[in-house]
Amino acid sequence: MKKKHSKAQIDYLAAKEHFLQISAQADKRITALREEGKEVGQAEMEEIIERVGLHRAFNELTHAENVLINWTQTAIKSEPEFIQNRSTFEALYERVKTDVEARGAILNLAMRLNLELV
Repeated sequence: MKKKHSKAQIDYLAAKEHFLQISAQADKRITALREEGKEVGQAEMEEIIERVGLHRAFNELTHAENVLINWTQTAIKSEPEFIQNRSTFEALYERVKTDVEARGAILNLAMRLNLELV
């Protein structure tokens, strides 16, 4: 059976792919400058980041992650594992804004969910 993704999951996947593409463009521009023998300092990095839109792509990815994380809080409330381990999950959600590993764990969980919630 084919997995169905929620809107939050689809938006996250799209934002992540976009960010990875933009990041690759920035890397290519940096490599090209180095191959031309030019020094890549802070000013050059800032210009590349601005031109490719890396900040905007990062902000869009962060927003999509936040929406996905919020979606999971609603999506898993009736799941038996959540109900049995409510305090563990709640502690994990509390750490999501300050702990990169907790955020990654929630995002990983979110992409594993196969629910028809939108």
